[in-house]
This record gives sequence, C-alpha cells and structure tokens, in this order.
Amino acid sequence: MTEDRLGFPTVKLTHLPTPLEEAPRFSEALGGPRIFIKRDDTTSLALGGNKARKLEFLLGDALTQGCDAVVTCGGPQSNHARMTAAAARKLGLTPVLVFEGDDPGHRMGNLLLDSLLGAEMIFAGDKPTELVMGEVRERLVKEGKKPYMVPIGGSTPLGTLGYYVCAEEIVSQCQAIGIEPKAIYLAAGSLGTLSGLLIGKLVHQAPFEVLGVAVGRTDESKIERGVELTLGGASLLLSRASDKRLERLSGVTAEEVRPLVKVLTGQVGPGYGIPTPECLEAITLLARTEGILTDPVYTGKALAELVAAARRGDYRKDDTVVFLHTGGVPADFAYGDVFLTKEELK
Repeated sequence: MTEDRLGFPTVKLTHLPTPLEEAPRFSEALGGPRIFIKRDDTTSLALGGNKARKLEFLLGDALTQGCDAVVTCGGPQSNHARMTAAAARKLGLTPVLVFEGDDPGHRMGNLLLDSLLGAEMIFAGDKPTELVMGEVRERLVKEGKKPYMVPIGGSTPLGTLGYYVCAEEIVSQCQAIGIEPKAIYLAAGSLGTLSGLLIGKLVHQAPFEVLGVAVGRTDESKIERGVELTLGGASLLLSRASDKRLERLSGVTAEEVRPLVKVLTGQVGPGYGIPTPECLEAITLLARTEGILTDPVYTGKALAELVAAARRGDYRKDDTVVFLHTGGVPADFAYGDVFLTKEELK
C-alpha cells in the first residue's frame, strides 16, 4: 500500500501536480502585479487542501510502523483534522481528533465533515491539546491499538517533505511558462508548509521570497520552530534521497535559515478564526473576479495580505507573485452569519 518517494514510504492521497493558474481579472482589479494561484485546494482528498501532501509521508510512516489509529489536534475548523480523518478512513485507520477549547455546540463546516467521516472528536476545554493527546494515546494503547501521533498541522520534519515536492512543482511550472515570481504568499499556522517550501527554495536556489501570513498569534518561538522544521526536513532529505542537487542543503545552518522564515502578522486581527474586514473583502474579490473560493480562517487572511501589498505598490504591474491556495473552503459554511447580512440570510 506504500510507495517510495524521496527514499521514504508514502501513500497516495493526492492528484499531483496541482495546477498553477493565472488570475488576470483579480490582478486587473488590483492594478497589478500578475498573480498566479497554485491550486492546492484541488488535491482531491475530502474537498482538498495542503495537508494531503504532508499526510502522504506521515501516514506512509504510520503504515510502515503497523499503526491502526491516528491521533491529531487543531482548532474546531481545522482543515488538517478533516483531512487526517479522511486519509485515515481511506487507509483503514481509526481517526481521533482533539480540538482546542470547548465544544461549540454545532456541527458546521469542517466539524460537520469530521462527523460524517466518523472521527472520534474530543474537545480539550481548558487543557493543553498536547496533554489530552497524551491521555488519548494511553487509552488507545490500553484498548490494544497502536496509535500514530500527528502534531498540529502535520508539521514535522517528515511532513515538510510534502511541500518540498510542491516547491519542485512550482519551480518547474514557472519555468515552463516563463515567469519568475517575486514571492509566494501562503497562510502560516504551524509553519510546516512554509518550511517545506523553504527547503525547495534552497535546493533550487530560487530567488522568490516565501511569505507566510500569520492566521493567529505568532511569536519568536514559532519562528524558531520554522527554523527547526526546515533544518529537520533538509536533514531527512540528505539522509535518504539521491538527487545531487540536495548537496546544496549540506552544511546549511540555523543562521542562514532564520532570515528566510518570514511570517507577516498584519492580518491576524482579533485572533485565530476571527476574520477581519480586509479578509472578507479579499475573499469576496477573488470569488467575484475568478470564481475561486477561499476561507475566513486561513487562506482569506493570506489573500488579504497579498491584496494589501498590491495596493501599497510593493510590486510593479509587470511583476509576478504566486498565491498558494492551501484549501479550507469547508470552513465557509460555518461563517454564513459573517459573510451575509441578516436580510440576505432570509
């Protein structure tokens, strides 16, 4: 059931490569730059999203270890939790999801899909999710199961390799159509996606910036986590894969990587899962110019930063940037009262 990729056992959960599409009407509405969208919302598993790439490596490891259950955590509208539950079902594993905070009392958006997938859902309340995950692991072991523990966002050195693969796709697709993007914008939560892209940037010596846009509280410890993930993923690649270009990762230090871990905090607003007016405007603008849907928890905030940069004049009209669409549309269905007026809801 597993297949070798980059020297690691993986499972197939995605249809790759995902498209890189130009968004000309969106660009025109902003007065430039040229904007291309990397459509990782089309990875196919359970309505798509970026986590499928990480899960291909993580659950390949789980099957190799003989695990029969998967435990992970996240916020109530976690795309990672939804995709982990779907991947587990596809592979015959039992999914257990630990959510931050209290049960919201509804099953909308991703929570509805988690329920449809039959995942066991546990709300941590005031306890740290890591503590509750440990308790769940002990219970499952006592029940005779062998659980595989996946941290928030699937962000481990092994998980980052999914986005090293994505970086390779982006570099190849950009070369094929003759563009040289100045930057890649993406939502930044647990930084695994960003770290994988940075590994690809280093290997391919790509000139673009990787600009993560924070979706919640971000401090120096999170930046350091990004550095650790990048170095950890690079080390794994060097240990297994045979591509000669990977020699460029040899000897890379934290001092070299740290300036590359760029997380912009201007779109966080009141906090995680709370959309700002700028976020909602950006979501609406892309939907009404390109017919592409984003979400108010993750991609909408990243898109808002790209819109702000365009309006500030950070780029020339003929510059090119890439927006990495990491999925998340199911969360839209939990925010109807935010998107629509009371009159429209009638």
